[in-house]
Order: sequence, then structure tokens, then C-alpha cells
Amino acid sequence: MQTAIVENKVVIKREALPSLAAVQSLMVQVFQNLISNAIKFHSSSTPCIEVKAEKSSGGWMFSVADNGIGMAPGYCEEIFVIFKRLHTQQEYSGNGIGLALCRKIIERQGGKIWVTSEPGKGSIFRFTLPGATTG
Repeated sequence: MQTAIVENKVVIKREALPSLAAVQSLMVQVFQNLISNAIKFHSSSTPCIEVKAEKSSGGWMFSVADNGIGMAPGYCEEIFVIFKRLHTQQEYSGNGIGLALCRKIIERQGGKIWVTSEPGKGSIFRFTLPGATTG
């Protein structure tokens, strides 16, 4: 992913993230999938990705926002279905597994994941995880 970040001159802004009682390797996978999708589906402008976390009742809400191509609101649930793609393989590489995997990982840890998006403006992926920080 580092190569894609450099080649596309991606600007990533990130707040301090909490340490949670979650499986670290799985959380790395979630963030890698969300950030790599933000890079892949960037618009003609410089890709900007912002990662945030905020305390919510009973846990934390994380967000990964981008200024990419976005999508129509009607597709915001479909993209979490395994093998579901909104674009052809020729337009964008991939196999339609990443976001389905993210949903499975988050739900197995007691959280939820969703997206809000607007064509031409970008997307914001949000997910919640229950629990307190681990120090």
C-alpha cells in the first residue's frame, strides 16, 4: 500500500486512535481495506483520506473519509455484499471481497459498519466497536 500512497501523492490525516481490546491483525485488515479503497477510487484531484475516532456511548466510532469518486446512496448497502462490484474489472481492479470482509470482522467484534457517499464528492466509512480502551 505504501507504493500506492506515494505514487498517487495521497494525503492522509489521522487523529490519535485508541487501543481497544480487539484483535489487532483484524483491525489492521479493516483499515488497510478502507484506505486502499479510498486510494483506488480517487478522483482526478489529490487523494485526501482522513481517519478519526471518537468516543461514543458504549465504545468508539471510527471513520475513514475520502474525496474520491463516491457512489449513489442506493449502493451504500450493496457494496458490503461479497463479490459485489460497482465497476468492471477493466475500470478498477479487485474482486469484491474487501468490504464484505470488513463487515464480517466488525460484526464479529460486536460493531457495525456503514457508508455515506455522494457521487463526485467522496465517501465516509464509519464503524463502531464496543468496549473500553486497553490503556
